[in-house]
Amino acid sequence: MKRAGERQLFDAVAADYDRFRPDYPAQLFDALESAMGQPLLWSDVCDVGAGTGIASRALAGRGATVTAVEPGLGALRVLRSRSTSRVRAVVGDANALPLAAGVFDLVSFAESFHWTDSERSVAEAFRVLKPGGVLAMWWNREDLSVSWMSAHQARLFAACGWTGHDDVSLVPDLLRGPRWGKRVATVEIPWNRRIPLEDFGHYIATKSYVFGLGPERARQVVETELCSLAVEHPTGFVDEPFTTYAVLARR
Repeated sequence: MKRAGERQLFDAVAADYDRFRPDYPAQLFDALESAMGQPLLWSDVCDVGAGTGIASRALAGRGATVTAVEPGLGALRVLRSRSTSRVRAVVGDANALPLAAGVFDLVSFAESFHWTDSERSVAEAFRVLKPGGVLAMWWNREDLSVSWMSAHQARLFAACGWTGHDDVSLVPDLLRGPRWGKRVATVEIPWNRRIPLEDFGHYIATKSYVFGLGPERARQVVETELCSLAVEHPTGFVDEPFTTYAVLARR
Protein backbone atom coordinates (compact mmCIF):
# COMPACT_ATOMS: atom_id res chain seq x y z
CA MET A 1 0.00 0.00 0.00
CA LYS A 2 1.09 3.59 -0.63
CA ARG A 3 1.97 6.03 2.11
CA ALA A 4 -0.67 8.58 3.10
CA GLY A 5 1.59 11.52 2.31
CA GLU A 6 1.55 10.64 -1.39
CA ARG A 7 -2.20 11.03 -1.44
CA GLN A 8 -1.93 14.77 -0.84
CA LEU A 9 -1.13 15.04 -4.53
CA PHE A 10 -4.91 15.07 -5.06
CA ASP A 11 -4.96 18.61 -3.69
CA ALA A 12 -3.81 19.70 -7.15
CA VAL A 13 -7.01 18.38 -8.77
CA ALA A 14 -9.40 18.66 -5.82
CA ALA A 15 -12.14 20.68 -7.55
CA ASP A 16 -12.30 18.40 -10.60
CA TYR A 17 -11.99 15.33 -8.39
CA ASP A 18 -15.11 16.36 -6.52
CA ARG A 19 -17.03 17.25 -9.67
CA PHE A 20 -16.18 14.34 -11.95
CA ARG A 21 -15.42 11.33 -9.77
CA PRO A 22 -18.29 8.84 -9.43
CA ASP A 23 -20.57 8.58 -6.42
CA TYR A 24 -21.55 5.26 -4.82
CA PRO A 25 -24.72 3.19 -5.26
CA ALA A 26 -27.45 3.29 -2.63
CA GLN A 27 -27.08 -0.46 -2.08
CA LEU A 28 -23.66 0.16 -0.56
CA PHE A 29 -25.12 2.21 2.26
CA ASP A 30 -27.84 -0.41 2.77
CA ALA A 31 -25.03 -2.95 3.21
CA LEU A 32 -23.29 -0.74 5.76
CA GLU A 33 -26.46 -0.44 7.81
CA SER A 34 -27.01 -4.19 7.64
CA ALA A 35 -23.44 -4.84 8.81
CA MET A 36 -23.80 -2.39 11.71
CA GLY A 37 -27.25 -3.61 12.66
CA GLN A 38 -28.47 -0.04 12.91
CA PRO A 39 -29.32 2.83 10.56
CA LEU A 40 -26.74 5.42 9.63
CA LEU A 41 -29.21 7.93 11.08
CA TRP A 42 -28.11 6.86 14.57
CA SER A 43 -24.45 6.40 13.79
CA ASP A 44 -21.16 8.19 14.38
CA VAL A 45 -18.89 7.62 11.40
CA CYS A 46 -15.21 8.29 10.83
CA ASP A 47 -14.52 8.62 7.09
CA VAL A 48 -10.76 8.19 6.68
CA GLY A 49 -8.97 9.67 3.70
CA ALA A 50 -12.16 11.56 2.98
CA GLY A 51 -10.73 13.59 0.12
CA THR A 52 -13.23 16.16 -1.09
CA GLY A 53 -16.05 14.46 0.82
CA ILE A 54 -17.88 12.40 -1.80
CA ALA A 55 -18.46 9.52 0.62
CA SER A 56 -18.73 11.77 3.68
CA ARG A 57 -21.63 13.70 2.14
CA ALA A 58 -23.38 10.49 1.13
CA LEU A 59 -23.06 9.09 4.65
CA ALA A 60 -24.33 12.36 6.13
CA GLY A 61 -27.18 12.28 3.62
CA ARG A 62 -28.31 9.05 5.24
CA GLY A 63 -28.30 10.83 8.60
CA ALA A 64 -24.88 9.90 9.99
CA THR A 65 -22.73 12.28 11.98
CA VAL A 66 -19.43 12.15 10.10
CA THR A 67 -15.89 13.00 11.15
CA ALA A 68 -14.01 13.35 7.86
CA VAL A 69 -10.25 12.83 8.24
CA GLU A 70 -8.02 13.95 5.36
CA PRO A 71 -4.35 14.98 5.13
CA GLY A 72 -4.71 17.21 2.06
CA LEU A 73 -5.60 20.81 2.86
CA GLY A 74 -6.79 21.53 -0.69
CA ALA A 75 -9.16 18.58 -0.60
CA LEU A 76 -10.42 19.61 2.83
CA ARG A 77 -11.22 23.10 1.57
CA VAL A 78 -13.51 21.59 -1.05
CA LEU A 79 -15.02 19.22 1.51
CA ARG A 80 -15.81 22.05 3.92
CA SER A 81 -17.32 24.21 1.18
CA ARG A 82 -19.71 21.49 0.04
CA SER A 83 -20.69 19.77 3.29
CA THR A 84 -23.38 20.40 5.86
CA SER A 85 -22.87 20.69 9.60
CA ARG A 86 -23.25 16.90 9.87
CA VAL A 87 -19.70 16.59 8.48
CA ARG A 88 -16.79 17.70 10.69
CA ALA A 89 -13.51 18.06 8.80
CA VAL A 90 -10.29 17.05 10.58
CA VAL A 91 -6.73 17.27 9.25
CA GLY A 92 -5.18 13.89 9.90
CA ASP A 93 -3.40 10.78 8.71
CA ALA A 94 -4.99 7.32 8.50
CA ASN A 95 -1.89 5.86 10.10
CA ALA A 96 -2.21 8.00 13.26
CA LEU A 97 -5.79 9.21 13.64
CA PRO A 98 -6.06 12.33 15.85
CA LEU A 99 -9.18 10.92 17.51
CA ALA A 100 -10.19 9.32 20.78
CA ALA A 101 -10.53 5.57 21.15
CA GLY A 102 -13.83 3.70 21.05
CA VAL A 103 -16.15 6.43 19.78
CA PHE A 104 -17.33 5.41 16.27
CA ASP A 105 -19.95 2.97 15.04
CA LEU A 106 -18.35 2.84 11.59
CA VAL A 107 -14.92 3.62 10.17
CA SER A 108 -14.91 3.94 6.40
CA PHE A 109 -12.17 4.07 3.78
CA ALA A 110 -13.77 5.12 0.48
CA GLU A 111 -11.20 4.74 -2.31
CA SER A 112 -8.47 5.51 0.23
CA PHE A 113 -7.21 2.39 2.00
CA HIS A 114 -4.65 1.60 -0.71
CA TRP A 115 -2.90 4.90 0.08
CA THR A 116 -2.20 3.90 3.69
CA ASP A 117 0.25 1.76 5.61
CA SER A 118 -2.23 -1.10 5.89
CA GLU A 119 -1.13 -2.54 9.23
CA ARG A 120 -1.03 0.85 10.94
CA SER A 121 -4.28 2.16 9.45
CA VAL A 122 -6.22 -1.00 10.36
CA ALA A 123 -4.90 -0.80 13.91
CA GLU A 124 -6.01 2.82 14.12
CA ALA A 125 -9.43 2.02 12.68
CA PHE A 126 -10.06 -0.69 15.27
CA ARG A 127 -8.76 1.61 18.01
CA VAL A 128 -11.33 4.35 17.32
CA LEU A 129 -14.24 1.95 16.74
CA LYS A 130 -16.69 1.14 19.51
CA PRO A 131 -16.82 -2.52 20.54
CA GLY A 132 -18.86 -4.21 17.84
CA GLY A 133 -18.32 -1.33 15.42
CA VAL A 134 -17.68 -1.96 11.74
CA LEU A 135 -14.66 -1.26 9.57
CA ALA A 136 -15.67 -0.77 5.93
CA MET A 137 -13.43 -0.25 2.92
CA TRP A 138 -14.73 0.16 -0.60
CA TRP A 139 -13.70 0.97 -4.13
CA ASN A 140 -15.43 1.71 -7.42
CA ARG A 141 -13.73 -0.75 -9.76
CA GLU A 142 -14.18 -0.23 -13.48
CA ASP A 143 -15.74 -3.32 -15.03
CA LEU A 144 -13.10 -4.71 -17.39
CA SER A 145 -15.46 -7.39 -18.70
CA VAL A 146 -16.92 -4.57 -20.81
CA SER A 147 -14.79 -4.50 -23.96
CA TRP A 148 -14.52 -0.73 -24.45
CA MET A 149 -13.54 -0.19 -20.83
CA SER A 150 -10.88 -2.87 -21.00
CA ALA A 151 -9.42 -1.35 -24.17
CA HIS A 152 -9.58 2.14 -22.68
CA GLN A 153 -7.72 1.10 -19.54
CA ALA A 154 -5.06 -0.74 -21.53
CA ARG A 155 -4.39 2.35 -23.67
CA LEU A 156 -4.30 4.65 -20.66
CA PHE A 157 -1.99 2.42 -18.61
CA ALA A 158 0.37 2.08 -21.58
CA ALA A 159 0.42 5.83 -22.20
CA CYS A 160 1.21 6.53 -18.54
CA GLY A 161 3.57 3.63 -17.90
CA TRP A 162 1.25 2.48 -15.11
CA THR A 163 0.59 -1.08 -13.95
CA GLY A 164 -2.20 -0.48 -11.44
CA HIS A 165 -2.63 -0.25 -7.67
CA ASP A 166 -2.21 -3.23 -5.38
CA ASP A 167 -4.98 -5.80 -5.79
CA VAL A 168 -7.69 -4.76 -3.33
CA SER A 169 -9.10 -8.29 -3.46
CA LEU A 170 -6.26 -9.20 -1.07
CA VAL A 171 -7.63 -6.92 1.68
CA PRO A 172 -9.93 -9.62 3.15
CA ASP A 173 -6.90 -11.88 3.58
CA LEU A 174 -5.20 -9.14 5.58
CA LEU A 175 -8.16 -8.85 7.95
CA ARG A 176 -8.62 -12.62 8.24
CA GLY A 177 -4.90 -13.14 8.82
CA PRO A 178 -3.11 -14.01 12.07
CA ARG A 179 -2.82 -10.45 13.40
CA TRP A 180 -6.52 -9.55 13.18
CA GLY A 181 -8.37 -12.85 12.83
CA LYS A 182 -11.59 -11.16 11.74
CA ARG A 183 -14.65 -12.59 10.08
CA VAL A 184 -14.93 -10.66 6.84
CA ALA A 185 -17.82 -10.04 4.50
CA THR A 186 -17.46 -8.73 0.96
CA VAL A 187 -20.07 -7.03 -1.20
CA GLU A 188 -20.02 -6.45 -4.95
CA ILE A 189 -22.54 -4.06 -6.50
CA PRO A 190 -22.61 -3.61 -10.29
CA TRP A 191 -23.83 -0.27 -11.61
CA ASN A 192 -23.04 2.31 -14.24
CA ARG A 193 -23.23 6.02 -14.89
CA ARG A 194 -23.86 7.84 -18.15
CA ILE A 195 -21.45 10.75 -18.55
CA PRO A 196 -20.61 13.17 -21.38
CA LEU A 197 -17.34 12.31 -23.08
CA GLU A 198 -15.89 15.71 -22.19
CA ASP A 199 -16.64 15.11 -18.50
CA PHE A 200 -15.12 11.64 -18.77
CA GLY A 201 -11.94 13.32 -19.95
CA HIS A 202 -11.92 15.50 -16.83
CA TYR A 203 -12.42 12.34 -14.75
CA ILE A 204 -9.44 10.68 -16.45
CA ALA A 205 -7.33 13.72 -15.62
CA THR A 206 -8.00 13.22 -11.87
CA LYS A 207 -6.35 9.80 -11.84
CA SER A 208 -3.08 9.93 -9.91
CA TYR A 209 -1.06 8.22 -12.62
CA VAL A 210 -2.34 10.72 -15.21
CA PHE A 211 -1.91 14.06 -13.44
CA GLY A 212 1.34 12.75 -11.98
CA LEU A 213 2.79 13.03 -15.49
CA GLY A 214 2.73 16.83 -15.23
CA PRO A 215 0.24 19.25 -16.80
CA GLU A 216 1.43 19.17 -20.41
CA ARG A 217 1.97 15.43 -20.73
CA ALA A 218 -1.28 14.71 -18.86
CA ARG A 219 -3.18 16.99 -21.25
CA GLN A 220 -1.71 15.16 -24.25
CA VAL A 221 -2.62 11.75 -22.83
CA VAL A 222 -6.20 12.81 -22.10
CA GLU A 223 -6.69 14.41 -25.51
CA THR A 224 -5.33 11.35 -27.31
CA GLU A 225 -7.56 9.03 -25.34
CA LEU A 226 -10.64 11.19 -25.94
CA CYS A 227 -9.99 10.96 -29.69
CA SER A 228 -10.05 7.16 -29.46
CA LEU A 229 -13.16 7.18 -27.29
CA ALA A 230 -14.98 9.57 -29.63
CA VAL A 231 -14.73 6.96 -32.40
CA GLU A 232 -16.10 4.26 -30.10
CA HIS A 233 -18.83 6.49 -28.63
CA PRO A 234 -20.17 8.69 -31.45
CA THR A 235 -23.12 9.86 -29.30
CA GLY A 236 -20.71 11.89 -27.18
CA PHE A 237 -21.60 9.93 -24.02
CA VAL A 238 -20.12 6.90 -22.32
CA ASP A 239 -21.93 4.43 -20.10
CA GLU A 240 -19.21 3.81 -17.57
CA PRO A 241 -19.49 0.38 -15.93
CA PHE A 242 -18.48 -0.12 -12.31
CA THR A 243 -18.58 -2.73 -9.60
CA THR A 244 -18.42 -1.23 -6.13
CA TYR A 245 -16.37 -3.69 -4.07
CA ALA A 246 -16.69 -3.43 -0.29
CA VAL A 247 -14.90 -5.25 2.54
CA LEU A 248 -16.56 -5.27 5.96
CA ALA A 249 -15.24 -6.47 9.33
CA ARG A 250 -16.47 -6.02 12.89
CA ARG A 251 -14.21 -4.96 15.72
